[in-house]
Amino acid sequence: MNLDDTIVAVSSPAGGAERAIVRLSGTRAVAIADGLFTLDQLTFSRRACPARLPGKDAPPGRAHTGPHQTRTSRPGHTVAAPPGRTHTGPNRKRTSRPGHTGAGHTDAAGAGLAAAPTYGACAGHLTLAHHHMQVPATLYLMRAPRSYTCEDVVEFHVGGWPAVVPLVVEALVTAGARPAEPGEFTFRALLRGRLDVAQAEAVMAVVDAGSRAALRAAAGLLGGDLSRRVGALGDRVREALALVEVDLDFSDHDVPPVPPADIAHRIGAVRADLADLGRRSRAMETFDGRVRLVIAGWPNVGKSSLFNRLLARDRAIVAETPGTTRDELRDTLHLGGLAMALSDVAGLDAARDELEGKVRAKALEAIGRADLVILALDATAASYHRTDELLSLVAAPMVVAVTKCDLAPPDGARAWVRERGLAAEVVPTSAVTGQGIDALGEALVRAVTGGTVDRQAAGPVVTARHRAALERAAVALVRAHRLARRPEPAGELVALELGEALDALAAITGARGDVLDEVFSRFCIGK
Repeated sequence: MNLDDTIVAVSSPAGGAERAIVRLSGTRAVAIADGLFTLDQLTFSRRACPARLPGKDAPPGRAHTGPHQTRTSRPGHTVAAPPGRTHTGPNRKRTSRPGHTGAGHTDAAGAGLAAAPTYGACAGHLTLAHHHMQVPATLYLMRAPRSYTCEDVVEFHVGGWPAVVPLVVEALVTAGARPAEPGEFTFRALLRGRLDVAQAEAVMAVVDAGSRAALRAAAGLLGGDLSRRVGALGDRVREALALVEVDLDFSDHDVPPVPPADIAHRIGAVRADLADLGRRSRAMETFDGRVRLVIAGWPNVGKSSLFNRLLARDRAIVAETPGTTRDELRDTLHLGGLAMALSDVAGLDAARDELEGKVRAKALEAIGRADLVILALDATAASYHRTDELLSLVAAPMVVAVTKCDLAPPDGARAWVRERGLAAEVVPTSAVTGQGIDALGEALVRAVTGGTVDRQAAGPVVTARHRAALERAAVALVRAHRLARRPEPAGELVALELGEALDALAAITGARGDVLDEVFSRFCIGK
């Protein structure tokens, strides 16, 4: 890939549509466009540095020109013009004060696009000489460095005719542009500092978003939400590393050492915040904006039966044998006009072998991602003292569902919740009789809509690559924290682990070659 080339590609989705976008970027973009494009007007709309492209939503054949609009006319039709200009027909030149071109406009006649302003739009047509065809188009000009790629960018918005759009690209290639490779526009934006790697990944996340919530999440990633959080964590790791290195570099000098407890405290604090970020982050691959509910509890308390009752169908296998549920079951629960992602996970009993250990780990992972946990307590249990352990595993808000209330009253479970001071609604239920199922649904809706579930506290959306990097950084910080708390000096080892954590965090936003290959392998042409 030669970054000195001027590149071209269709940037709109394939297939028929009202409009298609053909994008040029590079040092020769303006010259190439100038050779094929003819302005239908003698004026070019101008904005010095707008927040968004002028006339972005204008229909074909119309260019927005600030407070006024100048549109193409049919033969013999008088065109409305801004004050100071008088159009008297398609073949007449405009009149104006000598030397005056009108506010917000540039006279592009004769000089072509080379004399056009930094940022603007105009209506005209593309001449496809080899096909004896003229294609109506609106041209948008974005001069370097105020463009997506930080290069000169020209976009042609043409009718979305599947047979014509490739001919436009062909004509631009013949004029000197090179067909863009997948993701090359974003790659250029990355190399020139417009985006970091995490934001570059967000470009395709925006394109692939399947819901408004997913689009908002991807837009947050594109806006630098994850980059800022990771950058702040990296700064704190760097500060801790600097303190360690000061002790190492000046150990032979008369410089008071930094107290080891201070270094350990700093590392422990950033380790906790990184773990919190990883726990609250949401997977881009599966994020759809729904509230995530997880039914948690000990084995054989009736979690799967409750899951089936809430869904009003037999989705999970139910048996008297403890440990029937192994893998996480997911389904959509519709309550009170809300769509929620409901999960049934394995019981959280102690693992007796490697397989049960993996099952328990997966269940804990799902609980850690939950926005709201349905804590299932068995009304027939002799005591709930073991349930205290569950509280240490659940960070999300809870609604307590007391199961099997057709066999025993919920008094013991209520007393346990009251003694622990939990701010959780308690709902007696029975999957056999259906008792309390509607009440449980109402409690869940109240928790979501009444502020118990804080959706704003949710972490950013991350890709699988981001999550792997966060996990590598977390492991390195765990080791660094353990070493920093040793009674014997271990500064060099602590510095090594902190450096590993920094490298892992830098991989999220930094431009390493292997990372770029992985990121841009998923891009399509035109982005």
